[in-house]
Amino acid sequence: MAASETSGQPILTLSSDDIGHFFVRIRRDQDSERWEVRLDAALREILERANDFVPSESGGIMLDDPRAKMAGSPAPRLTFIAAFGPGAAESLGQRLPSDRGVCGHVYRTGMPFSTETIADDDPLVTVGVLGVDERGQPPPSAGGPARAHKAAPKSILAVPVIVRDSICGVLELTNRLSDSPYTARDKELLRIFAAYMSSSIQNALDAIRNRTLARVDDLTGLYNSRYFHIRLADELARADRDGSELSILFIDLDQLKSVNDRFGHIAGSAVLRDVARVMTENSLPGSILARYGGDEFVAILPGAKLGQAVPAAESLRRAIENASSLDPFDPSDPHAMPNVTVSLGVASYRDHLAPGGTARKRENVLLRLADAAMYRAKANGRNRVEVSEAED
Repeated sequence: MAASETSGQPILTLSSDDIGHFFVRIRRDQDSERWEVRLDAALREILERANDFVPSESGGIMLDDPRAKMAGSPAPRLTFIAAFGPGAAESLGQRLPSDRGVCGHVYRTGMPFSTETIADDDPLVTVGVLGVDERGQPPPSAGGPARAHKAAPKSILAVPVIVRDSICGVLELTNRLSDSPYTARDKELLRIFAAYMSSSIQNALDAIRNRTLARVDDLTGLYNSRYFHIRLADELARADRDGSELSILFIDLDQLKSVNDRFGHIAGSAVLRDVARVMTENSLPGSILARYGGDEFVAILPGAKLGQAVPAAESLRRAIENASSLDPFDPSDPHAMPNVTVSLGVASYRDHLAPGGTARKRENVLLRLADAAMYRAKANGRNRVEVSEAED
């Protein structure tokens, strides 16, 4: 939890890591890396400015759960990620239904809304966010006197937070300090602050998307070779630090040239995409997959010993072979794949690499060993897995 102050009141936000969970608004099928989204200071500034221009007893920012949204939930819950005023600490992390109450109305309609009365069954009241529990009583602190709580709401103003064309949350203020109702001018000012917040969110998402694109192969959606080398260096350093194992797979398509010759390069590109999909669906959890170039793929299997990597490679080989359709191949069928197979080479960090040497040398040698094993698989008849020989 982080904090700043507005008019002598602390403005609280969830931690940067917790806030980051609310910005997974693009699908990343294999990138399990946690992105850093540093928006806590910006959120506190937005609430501070909103309270400066429209002084209120309390206020908060709620965002929906993007994972539930992407999964098709019709009413993802809204979570308080920032708040100020009495009871702000209790508000943080509270989850409200998005299909009921004032905030739910704003979230569903995308329209600002203000009222001088709020229903007793509004989620803002019933979950204790406005300082009363489900019995209408201030919630006590554990083993002590009643904790700071918000006064009964006399007025509320809420506006949607919209990123591009999607509503992702609500910005709200409660109980105008002048004891007068919120005005049309207040509503417009709060809408401006919500738009500023939307811009901050979009900039963060654009930065994430740009970082993703810089490391992803355009055709297959797997990592590109440049990022693969970065991850291989990182994983080898981790293995050295932890004393753990690591294995490498080098994978090459056996018949891509014949596909290009018979059906054209568009069909060949489709095959590469399909193979990448099959690899993603049939690799060990945590595998780092990349297109190395042309019709070559590579995979890092962190923590995998040779006894795990070889069956994983064989399973991958069978999955790709089984996904291939029998001739004649119909290029117009988006679910069909020509009869292709792959040859795979396996190398293990502990079993095949001699100790010593620089980190760059170990990286290059391990990759070369897996590559040599793959070429041996091709020389021995293709559509097979070969294990590397140990480094001399």
